Amino acid sequence: MKKRLSISLTIIIVVSITICGLFTTISYRQSYYADTENNIKKSSNYIMNYMLPDFLETGNKKSLDDFSQSTNVRMTIINPQGEVTYESLQGVGDLENHKNRPEIIGALKGVETTEVRFSNTFKDEMIYVATPYFGETQSVGAVLRISMPVNAMDDAMFEMINNIIFVILTTILATTLLINYFINRELKPLEDASAFARAIASGKYGQQLTMIREDQIGELVESLNQMSVQLNNSFTEMNQKNAELTAILSNMNHGVIAIDKKNHIVHLNEAARMVLRIPMKEVVIGKNILEVYRESFILELMNYLENDACEKTTFESRIHSDQVLRIYINQIEENNNINGHIIIFEDITLLKNLEKMRRDFVANVSHELKTPITTIKGFIETIQENHITEPKTLERFYAIIYEESDRLSRLVSDILALSQLENKGGFDKRYETIQLDTEIMQIFDILKLSAEAKNTTLVLTSKESIKLEFVADEFRQMMINLIDNAIKYSEPGNQVEVDLSEEDHNIIIRVRDHGYGIPEKDVNRIFERFYRVDKSRSKEKGGTGLGLAIVKHTVQNNCGKITVNSQVGKGTEFMIQLPKNKE
Repeated sequence: MKKRLSISLTIIIVVSITICGLFTTISYRQSYYADTENNIKKSSNYIMNYMLPDFLETGNKKSLDDFSQSTNVRMTIINPQGEVTYESLQGVGDLENHKNRPEIIGALKGVETTEVRFSNTFKDEMIYVATPYFGETQSVGAVLRISMPVNAMDDAMFEMINNIIFVILTTILATTLLINYFINRELKPLEDASAFARAIASGKYGQQLTMIREDQIGELVESLNQMSVQLNNSFTEMNQKNAELTAILSNMNHGVIAIDKKNHIVHLNEAARMVLRIPMKEVVIGKNILEVYRESFILELMNYLENDACEKTTFESRIHSDQVLRIYINQIEENNNINGHIIIFEDITLLKNLEKMRRDFVANVSHELKTPITTIKGFIETIQENHITEPKTLERFYAIIYEESDRLSRLVSDILALSQLENKGGFDKRYETIQLDTEIMQIFDILKLSAEAKNTTLVLTSKESIKLEFVADEFRQMMINLIDNAIKYSEPGNQVEVDLSEEDHNIIIRVRDHGYGIPEKDVNRIFERFYRVDKSRSKEKGGTGLGLAIVKHTVQNNCGKITVNSQVGKGTEFMIQLPKNKE
């Protein structure tokens, strides 16, 4: 802008000064010609009054010659017949008759005449002033003609033009410098304001431009400063909100996908990548969702997206054959136009599995409770309806009723214990330091009668003194279930071994039996509630089907791990890893 303005103003000033110079030159030339003509006329009047009468009477040329030499003008005197009677210029020889000269013609008519024309005598442009001289008869007695070469005036004009050109050039130079100076001074604030505005446009918000001016530029700078502060505050707030939104979306367990009207992905969080199994480094923003993921699930999703009339949609779909999603679809609206959709994936696989487990649990509990209750009720009805009084029969019936009642009691106790463990409530959660070998020996005493009934030997193979922070009741319940199962499912005459050891930061507890073993297909399911490898045999042994589920939850609630190693016909080993320290 500054360059364009400088050039424009310079051109305007140069043209203006040049026009003024030309006008001045022309005016000066005309004025100079007029002054020259007036001077010639004054000289002519002087000659006519003081010299010409004497020359006409006496023929004395001395005064005329002296005047011509002193003024450097050419004088010619012509009589009424056109003959030259006096010529001040020497060496021109005889001159021809001048009666036909334009200026002479006018003067002979009694009119002072000025003529500029080419002179055949001097071969140059001349200015002629012819003045008539009237004698006593009031007729033209002679004509005085004074002439001067035009080029004699040109020398003065040339010098004058040189001076004018010098003045013009000096003025142009000075004006150009002044223009640049004033333009720079006046446009510098605009340049600073422009640079400041570009800085704001490039994202450098919050800066301030110091400029104290009372004009419109000052108002502009103040507006830019206010805009910079407002933009800085707005973008700071927006960046903060974007950071919060990004953090929220990144840490959400639900998958979130935002797509535009053409189904191009606008946003995709990490949870959605995990659900759709899209690598974290793969660039998907801007791609069509069908390019990124091609499964029947997406086709089902597209059917819902095509229904623009539905603002909110919720449906469930199975993905990857083992995963169930609940999908929420909301429209993105702007100015009453639908610009895309927000898709939220909620993984409800665990919920579905828990619902299935709850249904199975209710069914299993109902079945397990129904059997002893039906048995007890049946025998009581038999005694009442048949009025049985025979002692042996009554004793046998009462023994069955007692056994089923005991089974029912154990079943309810196990259900309550498992419920407490699943709610992470445990028992009283009073941790204490347990001497493991002492605790195992006490459990052996509790199970001594069961072991002797099967001629089973209980052996603690490790004599190390190992201590563990644990809830004593939970530990006893866990170990009683494991050792009692080992006794029940061992062949008579074998032994059940308990081994204690320490590895790094863990305490290892192993319970081994030499019994029937567990088939490989059942190993992964033995910790399920009410799951029995051999249902008929389990019921014969008096099991509730909840013992190993209680063991599993006890171990998990104490940040431990339990594994099973079993071979059919050779026996089973349960290994428990528990951390030494509770953190």
